[in-house]
Amino acid sequence: MGLGTSGVGCYLHSASPKSIGDLDTTWGWKAPGSEVDLRDIVQELQGVRVGIAKGTTASALTRVRSAGGASAASSLISQSDVIFGAVEFDNVAACGLNWISLRNDVRISATAGYISISGASTAQSRMLIFWLDKTGYAAY
Repeated sequence: MGLGTSGVGCYLHSASPKSIGDLDTTWGWKAPGSEVDLRDIVQELQGVRVGIAKGTTASALTRVRSAGGASAASSLISQSDVIFGAVEFDNVAACGLNWISLRNDVRISATAGYISISGASTAQSRMLIFWLDKTGYAAY
């Protein structure tokens, strides 16, 4: 049901979903030839991953874990991937969460599944890593 207007007030009316059958012609879902199209963009965005990493000493390698702590080949970050961002959550045992920081010093290691943080030690922290898996979406 949708909400509509009729002069003085609002009224409810039934609605049905619009067909996506004309998506090709309307939105350029499939471009002719080898041109980049909406389908290519959506497929690439399916490769966006989020993982968690433990903090460590500066420049040391730390493993990136994905959903449920998975570390299968399909969930590993690799050198061909692109890091979008890293959010660090600093934890102090006496008081819990101390602060949150956006990191710009995260690098992907040559060893699949690992990153390094070149700034100061992050030993008390956990990080959310956002990256684009260039091999496409992962099948767990």
